[in-house]
Amino acid sequence: MSHSPDAKHTMTLEQARSIFWLRNNHRPLGELLDEGYLSERRLQWAADKAYNPQLKAAASVLLKHLRAQAAPPAPPATASWADAAVTTVKTGITLQQARATLWPFNNFKNQPMGELVDTRQLRLKDLTYAVENAWDERVRQAAIALLAVRLDQAVEEPAPAAGPLKVISGGKSYSESKELRWTLVEGAFLGGGMVGSILLFIYFLSKMTTEPGGFGHLPETPVEAIAFTIAMILIVIMIWLPKRAFTAAQNKIDSEIETARKGQEGEEQVLEALRQNLDGNWTLFRNVVLPGKNKADIDSVLVGPPGVWALEIKNFSGTYRNFGEHWEYAAGKGRKLLKQSPSRQAQNNAVRLANFFRADGVRQWVDPVVVWANPGSALTIENPAVAVWTLQGLPEELGNIWQGQTVDEQARAKIVEKLTLLCERQREKALAKRNVRLQKAAS
Repeated sequence: MSHSPDAKHTMTLEQARSIFWLRNNHRPLGELLDEGYLSERRLQWAADKAYNPQLKAAASVLLKHLRAQAAPPAPPATASWADAAVTTVKTGITLQQARATLWPFNNFKNQPMGELVDTRQLRLKDLTYAVENAWDERVRQAAIALLAVRLDQAVEEPAPAAGPLKVISGGKSYSESKELRWTLVEGAFLGGGMVGSILLFIYFLSKMTTEPGGFGHLPETPVEAIAFTIAMILIVIMIWLPKRAFTAAQNKIDSEIETARKGQEGEEQVLEALRQNLDGNWTLFRNVVLPGKNKADIDSVLVGPPGVWALEIKNFSGTYRNFGEHWEYAAGKGRKLLKQSPSRQAQNNAVRLANFFRADGVRQWVDPVVVWANPGSALTIENPAVAVWTLQGLPEELGNIWQGQTVDEQARAKIVEKLTLLCERQREKALAKRNVRLQKAAS
């Protein structure tokens, strides 16, 4: 399928206003702009990242118009298709499902019907032919829905019956386990330091009160005075050094705990955003540890009708830059490369996950994604090797992925079943280890 490279320059303002937004709010851009839903940030995102070339071009036109006007754009002279509708058409299928349905006939076979309608490659007579001749009920429903939209008729979409997003966890995340581990270390460190200090104090107190030269015996000669002074200096040094080392170690532990806590907060924020934007057709697997030598967990695996995504979630603070697969952060007056590239982590996890599926005969591409979960930190992205989703732009990214061919339902069911079983075994294994530790502690 080819699209004109200068589509955004030839598209008129009214044409741009008639293009539909993403699945999460599938309505004409003009309506959403007038209501205030489409901000300059959202339009800029669509102009840069939207998969649909028509939406990308329309966003560029509207963005240019917004910036050229001192005031918000005036409402269109003609009413929108929803306002002009005189009939409500019940199709039994959502507009998003209709757009994603593959055209079954020659010339454009196996291409999404929504894209073909947007680019006018499917005309009204083609959709009418599909309504009358398609064997697949879904194709007929999709053709009716898209015909209704083209004829300015309102489409009554069926209420979603899938329920909320399904979330399955493999146990504690790496960040959560790290926070717990360092908290235990800090408790043991503080407790040990306190007990050691008390014992040391009691020891010196007993030595000074019971032995000759203690409190009851002050230095009488110059030699004794010098020896006493040296002894006191040594005592002060012995107290000061452990205290300084103790403080440095405690600061290090506190820093590790704070880093782990932020990582866990980032994963929870992403989970909440996914719950708000996805329904029960999707399943999110958290903290997945694949079998094999590499025991590093995958933060999240998202499985849905359009595909599978391996999510590497980061909640870093500071100023960062991603170019290609490299990540660097501001350090003083310069920049330093991150030791572990989130892009490489996401890529490696996606490959491992695809190999895990392939072992059971499921050939499924896995898309790697870095999710930037800290909206308060500065992030610059330049030609990323792996897609980077921000927490703020997550609704748009999730709407953007509904493009192209969907995953076969049988293959998706097998993927969900395989990951569910893996997470159950992972939790059982963690519970067994915990019981063993408790038994050892009790015995």
